[in-house]
Amino acid sequence: MQLSPQDAQSSRVPGTELAAGRKAQMLRASSGLLLAGAALLLNVGCSVPQPRGQGTLQRIVEPTRQATYWLYLPQDYVEANEAARQHRRWPVVVSFHGMKPFDTAHAQAREWEQEADRYGFIVIAPELKAPDVLREFPIRRMSPSIESDERNTLAAVEHVFSTTHADRGNVLATSWSSGGYLAHFMLNRHPERFTCLAVRQSNFSSQILDPYQVPRSRDYPVLILTTQNDLGGVKQETKDAIQWYDQHAYPNLAWVEMKALGHERTPDMAAAFFAQVAGVQPNRPPTVLVNRQAIAGNPRGIAVLAGRMDSIRPGQPALATAVPPRSATPARSAPGGDWSSSEAPALLAVRSMPRAEPATPSESSSGSAMMPSRAPERPALPRAPVTIRVSSAIGTEPLVLAFSADCPADWQRSADFLWTLNGEPICSGVNGQKTITEPGEHTLGLLVVTPGGEENRAYRLIRVLPSAESGRQAAAIGGN
Repeated sequence: MQLSPQDAQSSRVPGTELAAGRKAQMLRASSGLLLAGAALLLNVGCSVPQPRGQGTLQRIVEPTRQATYWLYLPQDYVEANEAARQHRRWPVVVSFHGMKPFDTAHAQAREWEQEADRYGFIVIAPELKAPDVLREFPIRRMSPSIESDERNTLAAVEHVFSTTHADRGNVLATSWSSGGYLAHFMLNRHPERFTCLAVRQSNFSSQILDPYQVPRSRDYPVLILTTQNDLGGVKQETKDAIQWYDQHAYPNLAWVEMKALGHERTPDMAAAFFAQVAGVQPNRPPTVLVNRQAIAGNPRGIAVLAGRMDSIRPGQPALATAVPPRSATPARSAPGGDWSSSEAPALLAVRSMPRAEPATPSESSSGSAMMPSRAPERPALPRAPVTIRVSSAIGTEPLVLAFSADCPADWQRSADFLWTLNGEPICSGVNGQKTITEPGEHTLGLLVVTPGGEENRAYRLIRVLPSAESGRQAAAIGGN
């Protein structure tokens, strides 16, 4: 790799020897990274596999700092009139791109188009300086490029707030690959601008985070996604990120390792997570999630992947109370139903359970004679080792059913899982999703086989109701 004529000329200017030496050193150090990047291009390429949306994508230059960013307005926003835009909440996704030239702000905005149309998200993808093959990597210190990206991102977000009907009370910081450095950094330094974080196969550096700022964002929902076949360096820094949030006692940390995937774009998981946090529903089923299966994760992560948000504590981030969302449209339930409500128990847990014997009553003390007599408490039955959690056991067609196995944590990696619907296999793994289009009663089954060969089974009854449109069509057919 050679310096451009402009770089060569600047290197001969008196007083720039140190800067030129630093650049040459960076170029030499990046040679191995370029080879790795070339391999990455062969594996996943720069292309965006996600389908295009029906909204509008444009490159914007922010007027105060001349910061450039890509803005995607979803289809519903573009087609709505001004009154409808004001009436509805439009959550905001701020997506930080990975290392140039392997990823760009334009590509980040592109990969989010379909999900933005599905949920009504406004997407901002700032053009960054720090994630660049010619700059420091891995990032271990604050640099002028990070500080510039910080200021430009804040300016871009504020510009979108002032020119659209974006919802200040629901803002996601998300990233892919080396964009994770900025995503973690922005939530840590500016929690007043964001409401949650979802990083996807992303890098992490604790050296640029301020531990004294942790109390400001500690209650925020945080989702960390990794994949089974991700790049080694990214996987290690993902582990570092999980450890950092654990050490700083983030109660709403969720992390998931997804089966079979590599270092590839997965905005769908982050989109579903953000929709649950923001309280919005998709206008069509998120069918891509059917193929997302976890091979590892903490209980909150597995729950989020299955469409449950009861794992997220009810406390809201400071921004949600300081800047409430638009009151014209009330918050709606998360996709798949409200998991915080009580559920019916599993229909059957096929495994012999020991009979519970009544507890031996303790001898009465001198003080107990003065207390009113009370019937002895019934001992709790032993809990079945495997039960099924579902997003909603009843709903109208088409029902997007998210499900997960509630089982011992060590089984998530070691056991084999097989899910069936009405006796037909549908997927394997700790969790999954299935869209049911046929009204009626359906039986969701789960078989878990432990490494020792022990079989555990559980079942749930799922009731799918005909939609109003189906009812009208049936009535029309009957009338004819």
